[in-house]
Amino acid sequence: MSHRPPKALIISQGEELLTGQTVDTNSAFLAGQLTALGLRVVGAITAGDRLDSIAEAFAHAVERADIVVCTGGLGPTTDDLTAEGVGSALGLQLAVNPDALEQVRERYVERKRVMAACNEKQALLPEQAGVLVNPLGTAPGFSVTADSGCRIFCLPGVPHEMRHMWLEEVRPTLLESLSLPQTQRHLFRTVGKGEAQLQELLGAIPTSFPGVILGFRARSPENQVKLEATEDCPAFNEAVDHCRELLGTDSFSEDESVSLAGTIGTMLCARNQQLALAESCTGGWIGHLCVTEPGSSRWLDRGAVTYSNEAKVEMIGVPAELLAQHGAVSEQVALAMASGTARTAGVAWGLAVTGIAGPSGGTPKKPVGTVYVAVSGPKSSSVRKLFLPTKSRTMTRQFSAYLALDLLRRQLLLQQR
Repeated sequence: MSHRPPKALIISQGEELLTGQTVDTNSAFLAGQLTALGLRVVGAITAGDRLDSIAEAFAHAVERADIVVCTGGLGPTTDDLTAEGVGSALGLQLAVNPDALEQVRERYVERKRVMAACNEKQALLPEQAGVLVNPLGTAPGFSVTADSGCRIFCLPGVPHEMRHMWLEEVRPTLLESLSLPQTQRHLFRTVGKGEAQLQELLGAIPTSFPGVILGFRARSPENQVKLEATEDCPAFNEAVDHCRELLGTDSFSEDESVSLAGTIGTMLCARNQQLALAESCTGGWIGHLCVTEPGSSRWLDRGAVTYSNEAKVEMIGVPAELLAQHGAVSEQVALAMASGTARTAGVAWGLAVTGIAGPSGGTPKKPVGTVYVAVSGPKSSSVRKLFLPTKSRTMTRQFSAYLALDLLRRQLLLQQR
C-alpha cells in the first residue's frame, strides 16, 4: 500500500434492503469500524437478489477500493447469490470448500438438528477462497483476493453474526496486514446543546490547535463531538483539555460505550443510592433506557407508569387537590410525582415526567409538546419545563425521557459538591 489511506467499499446484498423492509444497519456499523481503523470509505453499494447486480457491484468495487466488505447473501436458498456474484466478477469457479462444509455440518450437530441437503450450498465458494468462521450461525464467511490486489471479505447479513465475525476475524486480519496511518481520536458525548451551538462554542479549535480536526455527529437528542489528529500532533492533548473545559457539564461521557443512563448508574452506585421513576407521557421509556444497562438492578429500584390521574394518586401519592388545581401537566404535579415515587420506594432519588405527547390533547396554554421533568433528591428538588414541538409523538416521548435523565445527572453533579 502507498502512504495514502487504503480505500474501502461496502456492499450490502438483499432485496429487502432495496424495498425498505429492512434497515441497513450493517453498512453503518462497518463504515464506522473501517473509518476508525484509518481506512477511507469511498462508497457503499446495495445490490438486490439478482446475480448480474451482485456481480456488477463486485466488479465496480474491486476497481475503486483496496478492501471490500460485503454482508448478506450467504444462506442456503436460491436467492443467496453472493458467492456466485464474486465468482462471476473475478472469473473464479465455485467449488465445495471442505472446511466450510465441515463448519456448516458442525453447527447442525451443535444444535441437534438434521441438516437439509440445501445447506451444502453454503459451502459452495469461489476457488482460492479462505473460510471465515461463523460460530453464531450456519453460514460461513469467506475472503478472496482479486487480481488487482483488492481483498474481499464476505460476511453474513444477520447483524449479530456479522459484527462478531468482523471483530473476531476481519478486523484483526486488517490490523495485522495493513500499514494503516496512526491517528489519535477523542470523543465527547453531550446533551444540552444543538449542533449549531456546539459549532459556535468549539469552532475555533482547529485554528487554535493546528493539526486537530473537529467533527460532529448528531444522534438526537445526543450530540457527539470528535477530535482527531495524526499520532505526532503535539497540540492534540491540549485541544482535548480545552474542549473538555468548554463543554463543561454538557459532556456526560468520553467513552462511546458509556450511555447517559450508564453514567447515571455509575454515579448512583458510587454513592450507594437508588432511583425510582414515575412516568406519564413517556410510558416507561426512561425505565427502558435504565434497564438496558447491565447491572442496573444495583441502582434502579422501580418504575411506575402513572398515566391517569388516579394512578398518580393511588400509586405514588400525588395529592388529588394538586391535580385539580394545576392539572396533570404542571410543575407542581411533576415535583409531587418525583418526590412521591422516591418516598414510596424509600430511595434517595425520584425522577418524574408528565406532558402532552400529542397529536391531540393540547390547549392554548399547554400546547402539544409541553413537558415537565422533575427530580427529587436528598438535599433538594428541581423541575424543568420543556417545549418539544416535534410533531411526532414518538420523538416527544424519546426526547422527554432523555432530557429527564439529563436533569437527574446534573442534579447528581450539583449535590455531590
